[in-house]
Parts: sequence; C-alpha cells; structure tokens
Amino acid sequence: MLPIERERVIHEKLLEYLKKNSKGLTMTELVKGAGFSRKAIEKHLNILILENEIYMKQFGVTKVYYPNHRIQHFDFERLDYNTKTIWFSILESEFGIYLLIQKKKKLNNKWIHEHSITIPLSQGEQFLKVLDKILHSQRIQKLLKEKNNKSAEE
Repeated sequence: MLPIERERVIHEKLLEYLKKNSKGLTMTELVKGAGFSRKAIEKHLNILILENEIYMKQFGVTKVYYPNHRIQHFDFERLDYNTKTIWFSILESEFGIYLLIQKKKKLNNKWIHEHSITIPLSQGEQFLKVLDKILHSQRIQKLLKEKNNKSAEE
C-alpha cells in the first residue's frame, strides 16, 4: 500500500471509530481500539480537529476526543471556483450550533480539506455585518478596481 493510501485509511478508520463512540475516547482507548500506532493516531487527531470533524476536551492531564455531529439538512450551500469548492454547512457539538465553512479541492475523486472556520450560529448576523463592512471598504474597492483594470489590459 502506498504511503498516501495508508494515511487515508488511518484517517478514515480513526474518524469512523470515534463516530461509533460518541461519549469520547482517550488516547489509550484509541490506540487499543483503532489498531494504529500512538504517533499515527496523534497526527490524525490533530488533522481531524483542524477539519472540525472532532473536538477535544482536557480533564487534568487526560485528553478526551469526541466526534462533532453535523446537523442533517438539505439547504447546505457550496461555492465552486477554479478547482476548489467552499462548503457551507451546520455543525453541532456540545458547545452549540455553528456555521462551518470549509475549503476543499477534489483530487483523484476524493475531497481534500484545505481550510475551515467555524462561526457560532448565534453570531451569524454580526459575522455578515463585519464581512459586508470589509467587502465595501474603500481599500477593497480600490484593490478590486486595480485588479479588474489589470485583467482588462491583458
């Protein structure tokens, strides 16, 4: 098995194992139950946290890992540009409900996560106001105008 395929297998199996144990698992439990090395699990836990697939809570020196639960709905949105897609969906954890914005690209028929951000749904209106302020600022308008003029010249 190629190293990249092995990485994908570890990633998917670890996430699947965590989803089957929604009450959370410690590193010791993950190593014992998932069947991978502690180092490999540690690496993929960090990636899964960055991808907003899981979250971690620390109790003293013990870290417990939990799966995030996506709310199933039919009105998620996506924005396609170039070879990338930005996905907008709703995420629920014990901390609340969030808007999850993820940038992914498709490579060999697999979605590869690049970046993500979570915004508390209760702060959605405030987020939109700040975004609108940025998009309509004089500085951004000037940058867009300069970029459009360069594109027109080429």
